[in-house]
Amino acid sequence: MHAPTAKLGPNVLDLSLEDFRRLIAQQRAAVKSYLLDQSRIAGIGNAYIHDILFMARIHPLRRLESLAPAEVDGLHQAIQDGLRPSMAKNGAFYEKDIYGQKGGFGMDEILIGYRENQPCPRCQTPIIKIKTGSTSSFICPSCQALPSTV
Repeated sequence: MHAPTAKLGPNVLDLSLEDFRRLIAQQRAAVKSYLLDQSRIAGIGNAYIHDILFMARIHPLRRLESLAPAEVDGLHQAIQDGLRPSMAKNGAFYEKDIYGQKGGFGMDEILIGYRENQPCPRCQTPIIKIKTGSTSSFICPSCQALPSTV
């Protein structure tokens, strides 16, 4: 194993639904912080997590243990749907591949990330920026409401 990658978890795009279910079962953490922990699951960066959680209709502070099985399945699908378009374009416009070529996935393809005060593409509620630990998150407060039983 290569030293820089030795501490990485499995590549999130390589995880089947069953593998994903097993990996997050019994975990006690906030969804966003768990998914961004590269030692647990590799491949999701902060720039992508906003849209992934939006597509799954999950608030970033939701606890993994609070997710219903259908929400876990939806989260797995949202990860695939959130990352594959960027991968097809060799990454985001600010990323470079090993040959120094910039990616082609642009800001115009991002659904809610970094779009504070703009209308939600689903319900038109203004997108807000909230503090989630050491990072911020962009969410639709209507589509991604935080349940009171979290």
